[in-house]
Amino acid sequence: MFGSVRSFAGNLLGARKPLGLLTSAAVVCVGSVAVVTAHAPAAHAVAPGASVTPHRPGAVVEPAAADGVSAGSAALTSVDLAGTWSFTPAGRAATSISVPGGGWYKQGFTDVNEAVYSRSITVPDSGQPQSTWIEFGAVNHQATLSVDGRVVATQTTAFTPSNFDISAYAAPGTTHTITVNVKGRGALKASNGRYLVPDAATWSEAIPQGIFGSAFLRVYPAVYFSDTFVRTSVENKTLSYDVSVRNTSGSSRSVTVTGSLSSTSGTAFSYPDLPSRTVTVAARSTATVTVGPVAWNLGSTSYWWPNVPYRPGYRAQLHGLAVHAVTDDGHTSDATYRFGFREATQNGDYYHLNGVRVNFRGDNLQGADYDRINNGGKGDAYHTLPGFLPPSPGNGGWPQAVDNYQRLNYNVVRIHQEPASPYMLDVADEMGLMIIDEVAIRGSQSSQEWTDSVGRTNMVNHARALVLRDRNHPAVIRWSQNNEPNQSGQDSEQFEKDLYAAMNGADGTRPIIVEVGVGNNVSLYPGMTYANFAVIPHYVDGFGRYGEGLVSVNGRPDGEGEFIWPACNNKQGFEWFATATMAKRGKGATDLRPYTLLSAWAGVVPGVRSTDFTPEEGGHPIYGADNLPDPWSNPQIQRVQAAFNPVAAVDLPYWSASGASDSNGTFPLPQAVPTYARNATVTRNITVFNDDFTDTSVGFTWTARLDSPTGAVVASGSTTLTIPLGSRVTQPVSFTAPATGSRVYLQLSTAKSGSTVFTDAVEYLNLGGSGGTGPAPGTYRIVNRNSGKPLAIVGNSTADGAKAVQQSGTPTWTISTTQDAYTVRYTASGKVLDVNGGSSTQGLQLQQWSANGGTNQMWYLRPTGDGYYTIVSRTSGLAADVSGAATGDGAQVVQWTTNGGTNQQWQFVPA
Repeated sequence: MFGSVRSFAGNLLGARKPLGLLTSAAVVCVGSVAVVTAHAPAAHAVAPGASVTPHRPGAVVEPAAADGVSAGSAALTSVDLAGTWSFTPAGRAATSISVPGGGWYKQGFTDVNEAVYSRSITVPDSGQPQSTWIEFGAVNHQATLSVDGRVVATQTTAFTPSNFDISAYAAPGTTHTITVNVKGRGALKASNGRYLVPDAATWSEAIPQGIFGSAFLRVYPAVYFSDTFVRTSVENKTLSYDVSVRNTSGSSRSVTVTGSLSSTSGTAFSYPDLPSRTVTVAARSTATVTVGPVAWNLGSTSYWWPNVPYRPGYRAQLHGLAVHAVTDDGHTSDATYRFGFREATQNGDYYHLNGVRVNFRGDNLQGADYDRINNGGKGDAYHTLPGFLPPSPGNGGWPQAVDNYQRLNYNVVRIHQEPASPYMLDVADEMGLMIIDEVAIRGSQSSQEWTDSVGRTNMVNHARALVLRDRNHPAVIRWSQNNEPNQSGQDSEQFEKDLYAAMNGADGTRPIIVEVGVGNNVSLYPGMTYANFAVIPHYVDGFGRYGEGLVSVNGRPDGEGEFIWPACNNKQGFEWFATATMAKRGKGATDLRPYTLLSAWAGVVPGVRSTDFTPEEGGHPIYGADNLPDPWSNPQIQRVQAAFNPVAAVDLPYWSASGASDSNGTFPLPQAVPTYARNATVTRNITVFNDDFTDTSVGFTWTARLDSPTGAVVASGSTTLTIPLGSRVTQPVSFTAPATGSRVYLQLSTAKSGSTVFTDAVEYLNLGGSGGTGPAPGTYRIVNRNSGKPLAIVGNSTADGAKAVQQSGTPTWTISTTQDAYTVRYTASGKVLDVNGGSSTQGLQLQQWSANGGTNQMWYLRPTGDGYYTIVSRTSGLAADVSGAATGDGAQVVQWTTNGGTNQQWQFVPA
């Protein structure tokens, strides 16, 4: 079964204690109820003038803070500890700091590795037996909390909550001094210099350190809900949930738990009744009760679905679970949770959502880049930068960022290395953006130590804690347990098994992946044959390159988790987001995420300018709020939208021919556009995708227009295709090229239920007499514009394979038309200009060969508009180029990507 829930009022930070704090546990069965009894350790800890928020039992508490967390769902009272604290960096005098404030690096303490936080608190008196906790949204990385000098506990965490039970140290109504001794990543190193904690991104100096996210004192009943995990199964149409009841009193308690369901979106459903359960919870222990499975027959409209295809203003369907506990001494506890009913699975070669095959297309959001923005200091962008927060005047906040992703037709975002804030996940839940939730463990740069027992424990505990924090979000569709571990120099199958066991053991309802770096060895872990596990490669085609490679693994999903970087911050590389992704989609990839959109369009996060930060690869992003006021009219953004469209209709060979693009990201490349003779039959094979979640019927329409995208219609057609969900089909388009004009624009569109889903009018075809628009057939000297020297064959050789050069003199060539192109025959030898083996290798020297009719002996002669032509191979799409723009005799003539250089331009001088 697949679980999907999140705390409706932030219990994830307010009431949960990581399982790693439990010292012993027992599992018993009570009828159909599974009870896990765990004995808690000894107790582990508000300030004069601090705000205190009482909670009405059973009330639904909406998230109020920017981090998505108000008071814990089960809390009686919350005290926000945000504000000024005393701060003493190691070896320095005391000063002050803001908590949470983004941590100490954000506030200018950029050379601090260890420090002590301190402040006074007063514990509220709830008037009944209570449990008191100090709860931090995150502490990087080790926190030792003391009350009045008495040590409560030490916890080592990374980006996840750090919670301390101070009940035994601070009685209700009393005032105390709490101190938190925090060690950052710089103070937690192995003897080899590697970090003993997951640090997310060693290359980023601005990763948050110290206390950040949030800080609360919370008071709970002596017996209360410490956690609830809802698990849903679309296949079985059932709901179950695990309720953890914590008894902090000194006596055993009998507790009766009841639950009820409701809609959080106003949609009326006939919810099933939930059975009550009674469990005995021993003193100072926790019992987990499983309720269900309960039949769920509310239909697919009750399911959580992503916003695919993109619909403005879409809101996913979410539900509420209210739980109520009554103890045998008459006290009560209440909590409310929000969840989505959905099921995500890995079924052999494919992923499925709610039983539908799903292909993922999206981004890898690297928060460490945004941490480098100086927004009152660098660091902790997820909790402090306006673009990651709720909307504010002049900034649409994280909801606008999610909408930008979805409008690009991205359906998934991998939150890469630096875990998201709870608020970010809340918004993804609501707006229907699927999330790959990744740990902060990073093999790249070999900066983390996990062969050391301390480091290994910290890594595994972090992976478990992240799952426990986030497993209740329906948007989280998959876990990523490690990033590029094969580049660490210390990876092992056993370590990956340990991570898997920690994450799957805390959840068990989602697929899990490892994303491996360059090398593409997707068989690194032969013993990890788990049905919900896969290895996703990075950089199949190498770094900074266009490519169409795809690594296939039988019985596992195929895809590529990162590609293109570090070319992602130039226009050519950004075009590859579209062209390379579409080529790989055409090969059936299930998961494609070019890396990283922020380097091309930093302003996908509202308000971020192209000059605000230096990304990991250096330089600056191409586009931002400063130079892209209307992203949706930008041709590159539009091309990405088309490439990622779930119901796209695409001429794949046409896209591939222009795939490498040029330095300006031009699409299509003029030299790659095919030429058809007038009155000839034109046939293009169009691939139509159906990566929607409903309706296998796809309307496909095409229109051919003369000389412009809005010109006269010369041909058209439409049909209705049946395409299984998650699949694609090929549909031929044929028409007769018009007798006049110079171009035909081919417009492709798809529709679902009568509504247009995809339209692309960029594709065009050139028209000409037989052989295209080049010079008239005849004999010419072919003279290079840059050097003024003509094309020749070295030594006027008559041998097959003799190389093409530029050479002073009067060598001549005869050009003739063939099909839609030309042949170019050297007069002295009678042999034709040839691309050896039809190779597409840049820099390959051209040669002569006996005529054989091959396409590698056919050439497009493209006018530049000023009397010169480019000579473009029909088979490789590359242009004849004088290597290095040399001007001397004997310089090689090679094939190269068209770049507009004069060394690629030739004049045909009649002989």
